[in-house]
Amino acid sequence: MSKIPYINYNEIREFCTIPEVCTLFHMEKAELKEACDESEVKPRRNEIGQYGLVKYDVCKLHNILYHKGRNQTNSKSVEDDPWA
Repeated sequence: MSKIPYINYNEIREFCTIPEVCTLFHMEKAELKEACDESEVKPRRNEIGQYGLVKYDVCKLHNILYHKGRNQTNSKSVEDDPWA
């Protein structure tokens, strides 16, 4: 999975379509689907029938993925740990 970019939550719209979320997170649709399944975030339908995520779900998913990505890049092997 690619590195998730920092996002200013105040600039996110109240409803983002699935392609907009893919662009926002710099990921493919399949990757987004997998991330949503893992994080138990379900797409919703807006009043004109488009599927997407509400702002709360975008923020929740971003927070999970952002910190998950940071933990993977910052993790060190046991050999690098002076306390091991």
